[in-house]
Amino acid sequence: MRYHLLLYLTFLFVACRATNELPPQSAAIQLPQVTVTTAMLATPTLIGEEHTPTRQSDAIVPSQTPTVQVLSQDPLRVQSSLDITDQLEIALVETGGDVEIGVEGEVEIGSWVFAVVAPFYTVRDEISLAEVQAAWQSGQVVVSADILPFLTPHWGTTSLIVTNSRERLWAGDAAIGIVPFHQLTPDLKVLRVAGQTPLDRTLDIAAYPLTVPLMATGEPEAVATFRATLAQPITNWQPGQMTTLAMTGVTALVRATAFRMEEHGILWAGEEVREVLRSADFAHISNEVAFLEDCPYPSFVGGTSFCSNTRYLALLEDIGTDIVELTGNHLNDYGVDGFSDDFSLYEENGIMTFGGGANSEHAAEPLLIEHHGNRIALIGCNEIGPAYAWATETTAGARPCDGSLIPQITQLRNDGYAVIVTLQYHEHYFYEATYQQTQDFRSYADAGAIIVSGSQGHHAQAFDLYGDSFIHYGLGNLFFDQMNMLGTRQAFVDEYTFYEGRLLSVELWTGLIEDYARPRKMTDLERQQLLQTIFNVSLRD
Repeated sequence: MRYHLLLYLTFLFVACRATNELPPQSAAIQLPQVTVTTAMLATPTLIGEEHTPTRQSDAIVPSQTPTVQVLSQDPLRVQSSLDITDQLEIALVETGGDVEIGVEGEVEIGSWVFAVVAPFYTVRDEISLAEVQAAWQSGQVVVSADILPFLTPHWGTTSLIVTNSRERLWAGDAAIGIVPFHQLTPDLKVLRVAGQTPLDRTLDIAAYPLTVPLMATGEPEAVATFRATLAQPITNWQPGQMTTLAMTGVTALVRATAFRMEEHGILWAGEEVREVLRSADFAHISNEVAFLEDCPYPSFVGGTSFCSNTRYLALLEDIGTDIVELTGNHLNDYGVDGFSDDFSLYEENGIMTFGGGANSEHAAEPLLIEHHGNRIALIGCNEIGPAYAWATETTAGARPCDGSLIPQITQLRNDGYAVIVTLQYHEHYFYEATYQQTQDFRSYADAGAIIVSGSQGHHAQAFDLYGDSFIHYGLGNLFFDQMNMLGTRQAFVDEYTFYEGRLLSVELWTGLIEDYARPRKMTDLERQQLLQTIFNVSLRD
């Protein structure tokens, strides 16, 4: 039997008769009433923590790791054949432990959660538990050897055991793989099992079929003392450490879109997309135009000088907008004075901004978010112009994509932030990324951006799994009136999940714009066709 040794802490206990009652199984574990030394155990679960993002450096820092009181005399020896040490800050002995942690036993002390995955460029979204088990038993599931002790007692042996499971999965050696939840990466697509995914923070984890209970066995007094001393159940799935960000493409509440909103009501356009945006911790909208009190009544057919009536901000509020990106090339169509008023308008309505500002210095400030232990920085710029849309030392506008961006990305990454770069780039009306587009977007990933997102894309465009970075060259329109092409009606909302300070996974919501304004959720067939088309021209380095 192979054991994993982790030398962070030593659990200290008295070898005496325990007088505390054993906490009930599957309940929150309580600390015993003992007083001696203090040791730190596990990362805290910060469920319900309020977020207060800011452009400045005064963002909220998660509360200190909780302490646990333990008895200090003779050491209690804990061992396990399970690979749980990267989530458990206690010292495990190699052999002869008083308590053994495994998947079989009588006393439940936690759970280990797994995900069924496929290469990110996989069209299917779901799989049944029966399919997973059948593939396992026939050796058609890619796994690494360290997860076998978790699953073989339940499902039996499987033959496809590899060292680099991700590469073998991408090579097509098997249709699916299984990985521990906390080891997910953005190049893997999480498949729903029986309609459930561990990326859902509200998931009933006990009912999820790929949850493996962790059990403690050994001398009853030692097991009781060990369980009573745990500050929380041992697990690799802590919803209080997740942060979700939903990012969208082009929004311009103008022309035919605004005309339809006047006809059907301001909130009508967002009624089908708002569910996915409201469910995220942070919802991002790239709004390309300024709000003006005296913006002219919209014309169904018009030119390309744009503004939106201030009343239309109610749509952004209704869909749950937290962040507005200000890199658009129509922000100053009605003059810099009109756009300057937008900053107070957004602030008064609790909406954060980045990518544009009252002057060039303000426009270059990153939006810094600290939430559930995750540190995220958003910066954006306008590559294409026109020049009057760019901020200057004295006038408002979008941040130009100049030489200051690369060192800023690197510095933010070095400061411990997951950096997201959004670009108002040259517009292309096809699915593929151009050679120059690929070079430009990848340069920001090379500088340290974990996500590079093309906010300019009126037409949906390809993805790029580049090193550790996730690139989407164009998300398509969200609220806009381009109905003449299928690609300009197809809309993505990219749902990012951050966990333990890194980008864990990406999910894709797909919509189709109808009646010049209103994105609706795609049918299964429409979604399959879009994903197959996009994936066929997407990249992986």
